[in-house]
Amino acid sequence: MSRLPRKSSFSVAVLALVFAGSLTAQFQTPTYRDLTVVRNRPWARNEFLEFRAGVLGTIPSGEDEGRLATREFGIDGHAFLHQNKNPSGGPSIDAYVGRDGAYFGWREGNLQTQRGYTRFEVHGRQWGNFVREGFYNSDNFVPVGSYRMRDWRASLSFATTIGEGIKAEFGGFYGQNQFDRYGDTSPSYTIPENYNVWGVSIKAEENKLEVDPQTNLAFRGSLFSLWADREWNDNNGLFGTAGRETSLPAAVIRGGGHLEYYAPYTNTGTFILQVDGAVAPDDDRVWIYDASKPVGQIYGDLRVDYRWLLSNTLTFRPRFQVQYIKIANEFSTSTDNKFFVGGGAELRFDASESFAIVLEYSYLSNQSREPVLIDRDTIGEHRAFLGVEFRPGL
Repeated sequence: MSRLPRKSSFSVAVLALVFAGSLTAQFQTPTYRDLTVVRNRPWARNEFLEFRAGVLGTIPSGEDEGRLATREFGIDGHAFLHQNKNPSGGPSIDAYVGRDGAYFGWREGNLQTQRGYTRFEVHGRQWGNFVREGFYNSDNFVPVGSYRMRDWRASLSFATTIGEGIKAEFGGFYGQNQFDRYGDTSPSYTIPENYNVWGVSIKAEENKLEVDPQTNLAFRGSLFSLWADREWNDNNGLFGTAGRETSLPAAVIRGGGHLEYYAPYTNTGTFILQVDGAVAPDDDRVWIYDASKPVGQIYGDLRVDYRWLLSNTLTFRPRFQVQYIKIANEFSTSTDNKFFVGGGAELRFDASESFAIVLEYSYLSNQSREPVLIDRDTIGEHRAFLGVEFRPGL
């Protein structure tokens, strides 16, 4: 039997990959934060399972171990199950386990034909989550106390229609926050005592997204979510830098919002606007310095993407980003208003409906970005991810 030359074999393999999928098979990439903020994200398919795995790295512009600014790479990924066997009114299930947290949500009620629905959720972060207390010296973030946080929440809510296309959820929740020291926690910093939380929440969402059934992507319309929590806790201990410890308030009110807007530009290009923001009282310290979001009493984050389908299998998505935070200064005598800019790009190759290779890079002049490791906190302006996505059964 004759064999193709090695060069020809390689060329055939590459061509087979390029033309394996006749349609781009992307999905909205789920994250822990998105699942807890967006209430009713539309999916093009009623059932699918997705695995994502790869290497996530953070690279500071200048390394400084004392400020947690070190070059680090770690494993990143998730498993996500969406199941809605009876779209006409049966239960819908979303289950997620990732480096950034775990989530389970059960919803019963049809969004289109019924006035309301019931939702039960359990979610939390048991690994890789940190509280990063500090201040900014010019644009350099200076950590004062960094420690590990583990949390979980269980909630039950009921939704009703309050306007054309607007759903409002009212509910209650109970949970717990737990804290641990790790190698980079300063010996002079007292971490908080573990405490329980409970409270009530209200969420409202207007969802006018249109999803392309061929690409599984939102391509037109908007999604706008607002949330507010009234939370109580049983924490009475002092924590912070030696000589400057304070305690948490017995109750707080905090809130925020999320906006997505999709505007088709050409047959293969779509502009995407995303805005996130939140506000909390100045003594809500654990929430303010939770490193899974921009640290600050108030923050706003605006991103403008252009999603360009270069072919049936290749997608390029450049991004521009602006971020604002309001945060206490070094001595907590006043607040600083900080603005940061950045950008990045994603290159995605869908070899088939069930398999994709993803390369992402982003830069933000704010060093204090989300953690990338499970065992220790780190900061850096540059971030990169290389990985694969696999959706069996598609």
